[in-house]
Amino acid sequence: MNSATRARLAAPRVVLVMALVAIAVAIVWSARPHAETQAERVDRITAELRCVVCQGLSVKDSPSESARQMRDLVAQRVAEGRSDDQIRDEFRASYGDWVVLAPPLASWSGLVWLVPLAALALGTLVALGRIRPAPAVAREPAPADVAALRERAAREEALDLPVDAR
Repeated sequence: MNSATRARLAAPRVVLVMALVAIAVAIVWSARPHAETQAERVDRITAELRCVVCQGLSVKDSPSESARQMRDLVAQRVAEGRSDDQIRDEFRASYGDWVVLAPPLASWSGLVWLVPLAALALGTLVALGRIRPAPAVAREPAPADVAALRERAAREEALDLPVDAR
């Protein structure tokens, strides 16, 4: 193989390696830790809270007046320097655990998360039990049974007549 052919075959590999390096650099660059701004913090907290009017949307996504007031309250609490947990606890105290879109597993609402998983595990066990029956265990026959079978086989062989004797 001459050098021109080798260079032509190596070109796609070089491009592939360069693309992989570029992707790796982009991932590392985007995953670097950075200081979160107050606006990003407000967005993150309001995305975790349920709108009390819409109930299917987060406070961040809801267009309702109540959601706007809740967003303003979160922004005010962030500006005061309160922690995320303090802000969430204030809303939990006012509205209950349901105001958090992902309720904690420690409360009664945790059953909503655990019951389907337990049902799935139980269903899998039942299905596997029905698909794979228990293996049959062959036991050694008793000596009396072996002797009776040998005796019967001998009697039947004695009764057998040869084909030519008919």
